[in-house]
Amino acid sequence: MTATTWRPLVAVLLCGALAGWTAQGWRKDAVIAELQRAAAIQTSTAATALAQATARVLTLERAAGATLAQRADHLTQEQTHAKTERDRFNDDVRSGAVRLSIPVVGGQCAATADSAAAAGHQHQARAELDAATATALDAIAGDGDDATRQLNACIDAYNLVRDTYHVQTE
Repeated sequence: MTATTWRPLVAVLLCGALAGWTAQGWRKDAVIAELQRAAAIQTSTAATALAQATARVLTLERAAGATLAQRADHLTQEQTHAKTERDRFNDDVRSGAVRLSIPVVGGQCAATADSAAAAGHQHQARAELDAATATALDAIAGDGDDATRQLNACIDAYNLVRDTYHVQTE
């Protein structure tokens, strides 16, 4: 082959290769553009779903927070009421308006109590508590009642959060 036949053949092959390369690039660019469009749609869809889920959770959190605040206010009111009642009781004990006593078994009163019970009488020997002892016992009972109220409030808060967020306990 001579150089004159060879050059046109190389030029044709070179032009064909260049045209093929260009067509392949356009096709590749179209595929990349389609992948970018699909990725943008998926990103937008995921962002919308995330925003909706976040809004639902924030709504649940606000509602749960408001309910917990109401429960805390209710607990405070219960404790204030109980303290008022306890103070009134202690004042009545100190003034003598209320007297506390406990049943007594044994000692000198035992024979009287047993014979009275045997005779069908409902009288029972009792010992009256002094005001300080009555106040101390009431304080112990009040502390227990306060702890029970606080524990019930804690259980209510736990149940609220569990039910609000549909947490399954095992």
